[in-house]
Amino acid sequence: MGVLLIGTLASQWLEAATCPLHRHGNLAVIIDDLGYNLDTAQVAAAIPAPLTMSVIPGTPYAMEVADLGAKRGKEVMLHMPMAAVRTQVSDPLVLDRQLPVADISQRVREALQSVPGAAGMNNHMGSALTTNRRAMDALMSELAAQDMFFIDSRTTAETVARDAAKAQGVPSASRTVFLDNKPELAAVERQIKEAVRRALVEGYAIAIGHPHPATLTALSRALPRLPADVTVVSASQIARCHENHRRTSMPRAAR
Repeated sequence: MGVLLIGTLASQWLEAATCPLHRHGNLAVIIDDLGYNLDTAQVAAAIPAPLTMSVIPGTPYAMEVADLGAKRGKEVMLHMPMAAVRTQVSDPLVLDRQLPVADISQRVREALQSVPGAAGMNNHMGSALTTNRRAMDALMSELAAQDMFFIDSRTTAETVARDAAKAQGVPSASRTVFLDNKPELAAVERQIKEAVRRALVEGYAIAIGHPHPATLTALSRALPRLPADVTVVSASQIARCHENHRRTSMPRAAR
């Protein structure tokens, strides 16, 4: 019995040491769609919280934004453009439906060259591609080789991205709320409160926003004044350390 207890305590200590999540109220905030505008990236990087900055590869300021995020102590992610159901995705380096599955790894490697230091990836758009298991298997194989994590933005309820990630051993998690489907200050503030509520109830939450003025203003005001039992953490901490049994919110519309 004593040996079992010691073994259990050792296991709990190791988990705490390698997965530094707090017991309650872990909140990751990801700012998507960075790379087109340096000014908005600077505003995001100046927010006094460990936000995760997700950069679209191949954009005019991708490398500068990645460097800015790293210098400001923010985690940097690759915001990988993927084929959508209702929208033609025109961003650079998109994983579109015409791209052979065998070429996905090469395109991801090209994308990483323009976002140096990216620790993980989430999908930009992707309501079509994230339902394609063969494409997701190929993508996750490359992320596994790069030791990266994946955040499913959940732009469709039919996504298979996390199933593919689990099959390849890629740390992953899913978006809990979008902050700015309605990019107005009051609406974003309500969504921040919802993200905080979910973090407290479920132990963690992932909120995704975009560099709209209302979003950046709301986050600048709210994050320094969070409840004492809510802690902003990086997206990678949740992806690598969270439990895998909670439900995630459904998207408002396919993207």
